[in-house]
Amino acid sequence: MKRCPQCLFLYPDSDVKCDFDQTALEEVDDSALESATRPKRRRALPVVAAVGLILAVLVVALYYRLNQSRNTSTATERSIDFQPTPAPSVAAPSPSPSAALQPSPSPSPTASPKASPSISTAHTRATSDPVSTSGPGIGTRQGGKPVIMLTSGGKIDADEVWRTKDGVWYRRNGIVTLLKRGQVKNIVTR
Repeated sequence: MKRCPQCLFLYPDSDVKCDFDQTALEEVDDSALESATRPKRRRALPVVAAVGLILAVLVVALYYRLNQSRNTSTATERSIDFQPTPAPSVAAPSPSPSAALQPSPSPSPTASPKASPSISTAHTRATSDPVSTSGPGIGTRQGGKPVIMLTSGGKIDADEVWRTKDGVWYRRNGIVTLLKRGQVKNIVTR
């Protein structure tokens, strides 16, 4: 076999020059070919990988141990520092008995605020709930529970339902949710 000294490409014995760089080929014996074609043993790579793995495990163990000791120390500090203070006792004033009946104060008449014609609201009446969720058309006060029929074929049993320009709002178990108009097929009352 022959080999190019520049690019180390192998050629048959009949060739004289390298096809790539036109360099004269030199004769190579079989032992040189075997050593050139045999993969070199890389012992350093597994050693470096093993050392890196060991270091990574040590760092994780150290981090875990520090976190564990920090959590236990803060937990003991919290349990030591926590001492409930008794609430001060306040004596409730006792009502003095009175033989004469006193009339209850009547509310003073106030001018009712006039709604501006440019302001429109979707809710026409208020409820005693923390969030006013009643609407003009459908609710529990009209005789039954509303059911929202979805375009996907599903249905939602709601406590109250009302429509706005944003879509259909409903309240169920105290949670208020908005559905887009395209999701609602129909609203019925049971």
